[in-house]
Amino acid sequence: MRASPLSPVILCLLAASVACAPSAVAPAPTLAPTLAPDLGKRVVALHGVVTSAHPLASEAGLAILRQGGNAVDAAVAAAFAVGVVEPNMSGVGGSGAMLMWQQRSRRADYLDFYAAQPTAAFAAAGITGPASDVPLRNAGVPGEVAGLLAAHERFGTLPLATVLAPAIRVAEEGFPLYQVLGEMVERDTVRLGRDAVARALFWRGDTLKVPGDRIVNPELAMVMRRIATQGRAGFYEGETARAVVERMNAGGHPVRLSDFAAYQPVWKRPLCTTYRADVVLSAPPPQGGMQLVHSLKLLEPYDLRSVGLPTRSAEAFDIFTSALRVGQAGTRGSDDPRWTVVPARGAVSSSYAAVRHNLVGTGRAADTASTGAAIEHDAASSPAACAPFEPYGEARVAIAGGFEAERAVPAEHAAGGETTHISVVDAEGNAVAVTVTNSSVFGNRAGVLGFFLNDSGISFFRAADLARADAPAWRTRISTIAPTLVVNDRGVRMVVGSPGGGRIPFAMM
Repeated sequence: MRASPLSPVILCLLAASVACAPSAVAPAPTLAPTLAPDLGKRVVALHGVVTSAHPLASEAGLAILRQGGNAVDAAVAAAFAVGVVEPNMSGVGGSGAMLMWQQRSRRADYLDFYAAQPTAAFAAAGITGPASDVPLRNAGVPGEVAGLLAAHERFGTLPLATVLAPAIRVAEEGFPLYQVLGEMVERDTVRLGRDAVARALFWRGDTLKVPGDRIVNPELAMVMRRIATQGRAGFYEGETARAVVERMNAGGHPVRLSDFAAYQPVWKRPLCTTYRADVVLSAPPPQGGMQLVHSLKLLEPYDLRSVGLPTRSAEAFDIFTSALRVGQAGTRGSDDPRWTVVPARGAVSSSYAAVRHNLVGTGRAADTASTGAAIEHDAASSPAACAPFEPYGEARVAIAGGFEAERAVPAEHAAGGETTHISVVDAEGNAVAVTVTNSSVFGNRAGVLGFFLNDSGISFFRAADLARADAPAWRTRISTIAPTLVVNDRGVRMVVGSPGGGRIPFAMM
């Protein structure tokens, strides 16, 4: 994880990507971070911070802050760049979500840009078999480009070409293959070795590249150049869209060019609750904020500082792990709220946490954990401190009938699918938490124009409903990503998110 030195921020270098900000905003940039020995693994910066899983992605965001861009500009730059250097985790063929804070207006906005499965295309093609029969049918229309561009259009300040320039440069000039990426390629050589894009990137003839060898991606650079000059049309129409549709069609997916052109990210309101004196804003369904925030509410009554760190105190370990376990069990009903009643407001409420508090810190791990009844608390009013943020409201079903029986999500995807996260705070106190993903490592292991296609459909493909041409494009039925902000009356205190597949909420806690 790499901190970029610019803002009123203490960066906490943890498993999750976290930026923690004190209240004061200094007037001029300091370009060298200060290590704070009394704070352990932290970096103190005076005017802004960008964290990501690769230094080149963080440097991309930092370059944009130095040019006068704001937090959204920097987050978009870092997200495009991290897709170049972490193609296993994310990229322009993937999905994601972004939570943004505007300090001047004290407003938070959530943008869901998960890949979408074009329902009508499946119906028109008469496809009714499960996705696992034809792996590329698990790919959805990629949402990352549309989401990043929508956020930039609404809140960005620098020209799009300026924001994409660092990522384009990294793709053109290349970067050294590093150990983690090399190991992931080596573990997946059977499937990746059949893909021309993967072989061009990671092989030298019949031999795998080794750490230190350069990874250069001119095709991806060209894709991003089209985006930089043409905007959304540079990806969802024209040459790039045709190439992706042809690749998906060749793999048995019925997607059409019109499905690409029709894709839209979805603006939502964040979940909101309080944790003691702070307000917590997190991902609404079908993303994973419910689980994260319910677990946090279960911990609220405890003075964990006095009990001790979980790694040093058996009592603290019991409290912490049981809160995570009960939090997961109590939010198992997360799903696409367009189709299913999802009582997210009830799940993050104080009243729901209160009735489940007796399951936490009991000193023993029961064989089962109660799923609870969050719906009974969904009508409760949100905390008064959440009112200014227009939080996510009561559960409702927008489409009658819902889905029929669904295919279970494979265990390896639920536990081991990967993502990457970026946290940004700028000199004005604006902040962004953005999590982007291919769903599984390297997604479908199917490359096109230098990037890999997602397999997000693995978690929303419902074979019994393939013929429902009247349905809107499906999006994932559940995702554990949970970009989150903690704010108080002065502004943002913490920006947090994490990779980790099914373990993301646990990593963030």
